[in-house]
Amino acid sequence: MISDARAHPPEAEDATGPVDGATPTDDGSVPTGPAEPTDVDADAATIVESPSRRRGRGRGTGPTEGDEVLEDGEERRGPRVALPVLPLLGALLVLLLAAIAFLWFTRPAESDISTADYAEALRAARSGVVDVTSFDHLTIDDDIEQIRRVATGDLREEAVAQLEDRREEITSSEAVVNTEVVGAGVTAADEDSATAALLIQSTQQSNASEQAQVVKYRIQVELEKVDGQWRLSGITGR
Repeated sequence: MISDARAHPPEAEDATGPVDGATPTDDGSVPTGPAEPTDVDADAATIVESPSRRRGRGRGTGPTEGDEVLEDGEERRGPRVALPVLPLLGALLVLLLAAIAFLWFTRPAESDISTADYAEALRAARSGVVDVTSFDHLTIDDDIEQIRRVATGDLREEAVAQLEDRREEITSSEAVVNTEVVGAGVTAADEDSATAALLIQSTQQSNASEQAQVVKYRIQVELEKVDGQWRLSGITGR
């Protein structure tokens, strides 16, 4: 006798039934295919994000000018080279002080003669040269006296002696010599002496010629202060 259990084998399990481990979808259906593996290597899924990327996220810009990018992607802000400002300023200050000291010690020496004395020396040179080099046969005595007033030393003695020795010649030839100063300037001066350079023009007339002779000379005049007054002490040609 065959039992009902053997005559009626158990019904096959419904292939559409849920599978162990399967999760129903949102619409209530159960996926029939094999489930995909859900185990993911945690180390492989970890994304390492550098600080530079975190800072740059949302800005859309890379490192700015002057930022230094290290090997690990980090940025170092600030200038790449830091100049030694204080030592540089100190060196410039030393150079400036040295230049000021050089200019101070090499400055021209102050003149011992004041502006008033300079003008007096120049005026004495101009008028003295005219008095010493001009003469007229009609006023020869006055001309000699004028030389004694404006000249001193050997120049006075020589100029007076020359007119005295030529008195007869000057008188007989009716000689007249007029001198004018074309240009003059004091080239050196101190409290007691001065030097002037002059350009003079001399006009000479006599009864030997109807035509006057005009001659220009460049001369150098030495002056000395005698009793507070400038006197001519020498005349030389240049």
